[in-house]
Amino acid sequence: MFAFDAYFFDFDGTIGDTAPDIRGSWLNAIKKLGLPENDFEKLFRIGPSIQDTAKILYPDNPEVWEELQNAYKYFYDINNDFSHTTPYPGIIEKITGLHNAGKKVYIVTNKRMLPLRKLISIFKLNDLCSGFFVPDIFDPRNHFNKKELALLALNISGVLPDRALMVGDTELDIAAGKYAATKTCAVTWGYGESSAIHRESPDFTINNIADLP
Repeated sequence: MFAFDAYFFDFDGTIGDTAPDIRGSWLNAIKKLGLPENDFEKLFRIGPSIQDTAKILYPDNPEVWEELQNAYKYFYDINNDFSHTTPYPGIIEKITGLHNAGKKVYIVTNKRMLPLRKLISIFKLNDLCSGFFVPDIFDPRNHFNKKELALLALNISGVLPDRALMVGDTELDIAAGKYAATKTCAVTWGYGESSAIHRESPDFTINNIADLP
């Protein structure tokens, strides 16, 4: 039924439509610090880490990066009930099917552990996943990038690279899978730009989760 033994899912834009809560938390953080919002709509995207997002939004203002990240964490991690975040149609059922078929399912994401744990609980995925690979997986001060996380997930899964599939909506996900030498699957319902994803040459591209190989 399923072609692979282990599946590595990105979260934002792949499992959950998290944009409203993430976007709102960044805007709240910017307002709290009194920073200009002028280029937010042009520069903001979901996918990069919070460290990279702060740099993307204010590339010429490095003195605000750390404070902005902390303000974002305050609004997203602490003062957020995630009421505007929802799973994409069919994704929970598909992950349930993978689990029931004896496949290993892992989350490999730039989302940090605290908010991910909350959302995994809301989505009722705890018992369906074999592990969660996040930037602060070992130490809040030592952040792994997505490529490193994909390789770590592969090593811990114990499966051969060609028996694992990285599934995500951005070029960062596809690049991470290729770094770990897994097969890769791009999904079209998330936040990625099709041209950027195409440049990474994913092994599969699907428009519907029902077509997951």
